[in-house]
Amino acid sequence: MVKNIFTAQKKANKVLTRIIIFSVLIVISNISYSCLKKNAPPPVYAEIPDVNFKAYLKTIVPLAFTPDGKFISNHPSVTSYNEIMSIRKKNITSLSGIEHFVSLTKLDCLDNHIAVLDISKNKALTNLYCSYNQLTNLDVSKNTNLIKLDCSNNQIKTLDVSKNSNLVELICCCNLITTLKFGENEILRKIYCPYNQLTVLDVTKNKALIELNCKDNPRNTVVIVNPYKLSRLYIDSFTKCNHPSIKAFKDRGGELYGTYSEVINEFICQ
Repeated sequence: MVKNIFTAQKKANKVLTRIIIFSVLIVISNISYSCLKKNAPPPVYAEIPDVNFKAYLKTIVPLAFTPDGKFISNHPSVTSYNEIMSIRKKNITSLSGIEHFVSLTKLDCLDNHIAVLDISKNKALTNLYCSYNQLTNLDVSKNTNLIKLDCSNNQIKTLDVSKNSNLVELICCCNLITTLKFGENEILRKIYCPYNQLTVLDVTKNKALIELNCKDNPRNTVVIVNPYKLSRLYIDSFTKCNHPSIKAFKDRGGELYGTYSEVINEFICQ
């Protein structure tokens, strides 16, 4: 009898101990949550004026929106978002609000109606695809991590990538570009700039360049290359004789292609 009472009391003590431990853990959790909530910065709301862009953001960072649709610009899911933002053919006219995605690495906004693109705050960007829009200007001077840039089929008149020392591939075809600045980028490997309004294109300082396509520019365009580094050159037949470095490139054994991407076997100036 006494033994049974002792056993029952022992079990009751174990249950009581577990209840006490569980209660203590709940109290600690509540205290930790209160401290965390207290230390968390207050929400900063921002407008996303383009309804189509806003609808897309709700699919990738749903927690950054309040029940009544307000956008919390400093929400962790926004500031830490480091994946691709793919918004091709979304009928978007403005990407205002993208500046809050400071960790964004890849942006693909191809084929929209964007006239202004401010990515000065998106310094983590490595890949930017913004072709087939209505851009007249593109400032990438703050995006020093860019590896690939495609801004073709816009209305850009000047493009400066001299600050983008990590750039490997540039596609800027089919714009209105008269001035293209590369700086001394020593890892840039491919440049596609046909169908522009270039007058002078000097790539002699881009020592890693292996492929250049600059055809369908004005007849008086002067293209200056390093004949001992380049591998493939696409250039119009009527501009290939505007600078001696092109002939030196061909004589060295470089691959030379004409207006229709045909192989130029014999170098003849008319």
